[in-house]
Amino acid sequence: MVIDPQFPNTVKSERFGLSSDRSKFWIEELGFGTLYFSPGANVDGADVEGFDWEPCEDGLRFLASNAYGQWALSFVHEVDLANEAFSVQLEATLTTHATRVVLAPVKLDGFAADHVVNHGRKMGGCSIRALQERQSSEIKSTFFLSITRGGRTLQLSHPLDQEELSDFSGQTEGPQVTGLSAETVFDPCRHKTLVSDRVTFSSSDDGHRLIAQWADVQEVLREPRALPSDCGWNTWDYYRWTITEEEVLKNAEFIASDPILSKHIKRIVIDDGWQYCYGEWHANALFPSGMESIATSLRKMGFTPGLWFAPTIIEPQSRIAQNHPEMLAMGHSGLPCLSYQCMARNGFILDPTREKSEKWLEDLFARYKSYGYGYFKLDFLASTLSAPHFFDRSVPHGMIMRKIVDPIRRGVGDDSKILACNYNFEGGTDLVDDVRISSDIHPKWESVKTNVASIATRYWCNRRFWINDPDFAVCRGNETSDDPDLHRMKPLLVHVRPDDREAQPSYFLDSLVDLNEAEAKVLLSLVISSGGAINLSDNLTRLNAKGLSLVRKVLSAERGDAAVPVDLFHAELPALWIQKLPSKKHRVLLINWSDGAREERINLTALNLPTTNVMDFWTGESLRVTLGMVAVNLPPHACLFVEV
Repeated sequence: MVIDPQFPNTVKSERFGLSSDRSKFWIEELGFGTLYFSPGANVDGADVEGFDWEPCEDGLRFLASNAYGQWALSFVHEVDLANEAFSVQLEATLTTHATRVVLAPVKLDGFAADHVVNHGRKMGGCSIRALQERQSSEIKSTFFLSITRGGRTLQLSHPLDQEELSDFSGQTEGPQVTGLSAETVFDPCRHKTLVSDRVTFSSSDDGHRLIAQWADVQEVLREPRALPSDCGWNTWDYYRWTITEEEVLKNAEFIASDPILSKHIKRIVIDDGWQYCYGEWHANALFPSGMESIATSLRKMGFTPGLWFAPTIIEPQSRIAQNHPEMLAMGHSGLPCLSYQCMARNGFILDPTREKSEKWLEDLFARYKSYGYGYFKLDFLASTLSAPHFFDRSVPHGMIMRKIVDPIRRGVGDDSKILACNYNFEGGTDLVDDVRISSDIHPKWESVKTNVASIATRYWCNRRFWINDPDFAVCRGNETSDDPDLHRMKPLLVHVRPDDREAQPSYFLDSLVDLNEAEAKVLLSLVISSGGAINLSDNLTRLNAKGLSLVRKVLSAERGDAAVPVDLFHAELPALWIQKLPSKKHRVLLINWSDGAREERINLTALNLPTTNVMDFWTGESLRVTLGMVAVNLPPHACLFVEV
């Protein structure tokens, strides 16, 4: 028996237990010393305090009672994971019905750490932090959270399948993690007896192994996806809402006339801008021939036509909003409300729990499938949950994604592909084909830096859950395009308000484009390394010879597994990536994220890679290897992308 040094009257047994004052629990043997935590709860805005825990005979279950109800905390050994993994779960039986309840099985005391990886619930939302003195940051993570100290990673995780929504939250203060809490939110609270999602603790010297183990025990219904072969072209990044039928066909004809582009680009996706409004999915005046006609034209050129929808966003001028308010989700007042806001557009939310809404979705997508569309990009799915209330309150928030996508899948059939954007991952893996993993990309260096965290943190999803979509492979810039309109578009002006006297012109009037050729190669190398979907989105007719050469090189590259970011658990911007190829070769990507030139080395021997036949992907030149290493002087914002 060992005495707990913080709580000297506590006898510790195995790896977790209860403190002498019966308010805290401890856990150990995770490589982080002894960690202490207290369970907590919040009922209709009131923090629940005064837990006095009593152990059951098995030592794995602890009971408490107070004015709010009966409580039970359970420890569970996770046999499907590594030997060191175990879970904690909180149950509550409330004395009275409540509207909103938060169960927090784990509220950890502060502890030291070097590095934190946050994972978001949907596209984007990931962040990587190397903890430093006098710096602070927010911890906000979903499904799993990775915390590293001294080379050992502690992973806290919830299951992917969540009926109610669970998250991790806290702060970092210098090299300390503080206020870390794991919570399951019941809103609306539909029962008096509640059970939180399990919080699983696991640790390893290999953080990648922890993520893979977590992913492998989630309910994944399909065999591993095949390597994606076809590439696409999408209208959004260059044209946004200015897209026209003429411009779609002009780019399609350009692709069809180019032997390399036409060999690899097999789908043309018309993004936002073709419709009358959100919720009124008919062609606007910029598509005078109609959407069935343009689909026929694209198919005759050998392309699979694709189309963008925001299936649950209903703008006020739509006929659903005007004539069928019963199909709309509600605010706290019980009336439909403008819950959706993006780029100064407002919208109601289609209520997917209504049978009438379900039929409308299935019929809408069946119609466009009959027009010849075979690829459907669904956007703003997570915005559905911005509505406070749905008609069928028995449907938990964790099931809303499936209520949206299921009728759409029935409408388009299994032979069509669905790309889900702003898709909450608890919606599962069986209804979607491709899923956006990063935020929106733009041909700007800061955008590339922002998105790399999500590409790195979600590499393991690719082919295991779905095909990762890292967003567009774009390369246009002053060095790669001969376009007089390159800097014309100013979409941020929608955020200038009439009474704003201090608006910064440099922000609102900035161009969306600032990539040079070296920076474009970094972005394109990341897209290739992601192993996922490749979708171009430049105006191809205005790329110059240099830009078209980059595009052709991307399309012709051998497709491989998602590259592993080797330094994910100690860098803020992962700089070293390794990708396996079906040809038994490997690619290694080394990125200089800094603003100055750097002397860099790839130690092929340390990476267990061959040291012969090493080639620069972008130039095709053979590279010199000395003592198992490739040395290079990398300019700022540049990369070395090699095949071995």
